[in-house]
Amino acid sequence: MNFGVKKTGLGLILFLTAALVFIMGTVPVNAETAKMTEEQIRNIVGTSVQLLMTNEEPTAEQGRKIQDLKEMVDQGSIGKKQIGQIVKDQFFAGMEKHKMSRYEIGNMLKRVPKLLPSVTGKKVHKILWEKVVQMLEEPFVLKTGTLAPQGTPWIIFPETRLNKHLKKISKGKLIAKVYPGGVMGEDIDILRKMDMGQLDGCGCSAQGTFKAIPELAVFSLPRLFRNYDEIDHVIKTFRKEIDEEAEKKGYLIDFIVDSGFFYIWMKNEARSLDELRKQKMLTWMGDVETSIFDELKIRPIPIPVPEVIASLNTGLVNAHLGPSPWVLGTQAYLQDKYYIEQPLYYTTGTQIYKRKTFEDRFRGKYPDPLIQNFIELRIYEVRTFEREYIDKNLRPYEAKCLAAFQKHGMKTIKLSDKDMAEIDAAAKRVWDKLADKVYSRAFLDKILKELENYRSKKNL
Repeated sequence: MNFGVKKTGLGLILFLTAALVFIMGTVPVNAETAKMTEEQIRNIVGTSVQLLMTNEEPTAEQGRKIQDLKEMVDQGSIGKKQIGQIVKDQFFAGMEKHKMSRYEIGNMLKRVPKLLPSVTGKKVHKILWEKVVQMLEEPFVLKTGTLAPQGTPWIIFPETRLNKHLKKISKGKLIAKVYPGGVMGEDIDILRKMDMGQLDGCGCSAQGTFKAIPELAVFSLPRLFRNYDEIDHVIKTFRKEIDEEAEKKGYLIDFIVDSGFFYIWMKNEARSLDELRKQKMLTWMGDVETSIFDELKIRPIPIPVPEVIASLNTGLVNAHLGPSPWVLGTQAYLQDKYYIEQPLYYTTGTQIYKRKTFEDRFRGKYPDPLIQNFIELRIYEVRTFEREYIDKNLRPYEAKCLAAFQKHGMKTIKLSDKDMAEIDAAAKRVWDKLADKVYSRAFLDKILKELENYRSKKNL
C-alpha cells in the first residue's frame, strides 16, 4: 500500500517535471525581460524614438533591449495600449528635443515597426500631428497671393485636395487663404507684401521664383530640357541643394511644380524667325525671356501681367509666350490663332513662404526643435501630394488644353530645322550670358553634367 502511494507520488512528480521542462522549452523566459520596470521600458522606447527621429541605427546593445521589449509585448507582459501610450509620451517629449528632416520622415515612418513593437508608421504619423495640434492653440492662417487664374489646376488642386488635407490633419488649425488671379499684384508685388507682413506666401510663377531664389532661373533656360522625364530627374537630384539655396534667402519651398512648357502664341501667322521678328511680341517674365529675345533679335514690348489680356485685346501686342493652361485660364487664347509647336523653354512654379512667418509665431513660446519639427513635418506632408499634383493634374491638363485649342481651330506651326538650330545656338549663348549674373555657373555646370549622364544612360 505504502509502495503504491509512493509510486503514485513519484509519477506525479515526474509528470509535473516533464510538463515544466516542456513549458520552459517552448516559451523561453528571459529573466532580464521579466524584471523590466516601467522606467526601463520608457527608456528603451525613448531610445527608439530618438533613433527614429535622428535617422540612426541602433547599436548591438540597443538592438538587444528593443528585442527584449518586443518579447514582452508578444508574451502579453505589457499591453499594446500601454506601449502605445508610452510611445506617444516619448514622441511628444522627443519632438521638443530632436530635430527631424523633411527628407527622412517618410523613411522614419517605414522603420517604426522595426524599432517600436506593435506600433505602426501610421500611428506615429498621427502622434506627430497630435503634438502639432497641441502646439497650434489657435488657427494658423497662411495668406497666399498668386497669378494663377481661378479654375486652373494651380488653384483647383490645392483647394480641393492639399489644403483640405492639411486642415483635416491639423484638426482645423492649419488654414490656407489664397488670393488668385493677380488680385494681389504680380509676383514681385506679392513678394514685397510678404516682406511687409501683409502676406505669408506666394504661389510663384517663374517670375517670382527667380526674384526670390535666383539660382532656380537655371531650370527655365531656353531649350535646356527636352521632356518632363529630364525635368523630374534633375529636380529630384538637386532637391536638397535647391531647398538650401531658398533658405539662404529666408524662404521655405513647399513644392516645385510645373508652370509648364512655354509656347509662342500669335494672332498672325508667322512661319519663320524672320516673320516672328515682325510681330508685336509681349514680354513679362524677366531676364531669361528678354535675353533669348535679344539673342534672336526679337524686340518685345514689356507689359505687366495684370495688363496682358487688355494689351492683347487692344492690339498693343499680338504675340506672347506662355504655358497652355495659363493661356486658357486667362482667356488669352481668344486672341490667338496660331502657336509654334516647339516650346521655347520650361518653367517651374513654386509655393514659397517666409521662414520667419513660422518662427516668429512660436519663438520664445516653444523649444526650437519643436518649431523646426513643425516646419519639417508640414513640408513633408505637402510634398506627399506633389506627384499627384503634377502627374494627375497639371500635365494632363496641359495636354488637354493644347488638344482643345487645335480642336477649336487654332493652327500649329512647326519651325524649320534651320530656325530651330538658330534658336538652340542663341539659347546656349543665353546660358553663358546669365551665368554668374542670375545664377551660378557652377550650378549650371552641375545640371548640364547631370543631363549629359542621364541622356547617355537613356541612349538619347
